[in-house]
Amino acid sequence: MILICDHKLLIFNLLLIMSVVACEMKILTFTAYEGGKVEIRCPYESEYETYKKYLCRGKCPYIHNKDIPAESGSAKDERFSLTDNTTTHIFTVTITDLRTEDQGQYWCAVKTEILQKRHYTEIHLEIKHGKSEYTV
Repeated sequence: MILICDHKLLIFNLLLIMSVVACEMKILTFTAYEGGKVEIRCPYESEYETYKKYLCRGKCPYIHNKDIPAESGSAKDERFSLTDNTTTHIFTVTITDLRTEDQGQYWCAVKTEILQKRHYTEIHLEIKHGKSEYTV
């Protein structure tokens, strides 16, 4: 009987730990103007320096058929580009000629070799109409 209680306590502790980890996940928000450009900076741990990076659109961690507009070394759309700074451990995805349909959920991701596991950071991109007050 004690074994059953210990088992339930273990499950409770694991669920508690998982909920704390889930709450620590941050969503990065970027705001840009239609017709302009945005640079999405995606930090990653130094251990992933040599791995493939990509930007995924939509519900990427949950669906096998992913919409990947940019990845290390290539892009499906010429408006998207990805550069990786292995010194700062940040890869940057630049989207130019922004359109209303570019707004939404994206994910910065690193594909590792260990069981094809991927590390994700959620991104929300908001596109505003008009022109930015600041020109770069």
